[in-house]
Amino acid sequence: MTQKLQNNIIKKLISLYSAQAKIRNRKDHLSRTIDFKNVNASLSLRQLEALSLINSDTQCGITKLSSVLSISKPAVSRLISKLESNKLITIDSGQDKRQKKIQLTSQGKILAEQHDRLHSEAVRGYLGILDNFDNNELLAIEKFIDALSQHIIQKK
Repeated sequence: MTQKLQNNIIKKLISLYSAQAKIRNRKDHLSRTIDFKNVNASLSLRQLEALSLINSDTQCGITKLSSVLSISKPAVSRLISKLESNKLITIDSGQDKRQKKIQLTSQGKILAEQHDRLHSEAVRGYLGILDNFDNNELLAIEKFIDALSQHIIQKK
């Protein structure tokens, strides 16, 4: 029974991952409710996460974005350039020309807030699902996720 159950779990994880990838790759998941004339429809999840971080931290710069998003500073610079070209952020130089102050435009703020709202809805949905499990089952789920995370990290 254990082998059959393990195979079923693996099939379901693969199916779940595929469904998640389809959702993340939908280019119109935010633009369906908001009309953005100047926004390229191909914003990535990382770009939306960056907008959210900038919205929540007015002192957020390239170093912090690099750290929180776990991407290199050159990758953050490219991400920032894309957001600026889409008129979602503005960049001003500080007193020290190396320092850059990143601010959201009104469209950037709307997108950041939309991203945050969708993220909160997802978390509420997950909590609703987790409410169906007792503590022992939740501990088993946590143990599985920890082991899966460790496996993924080792593959990088």
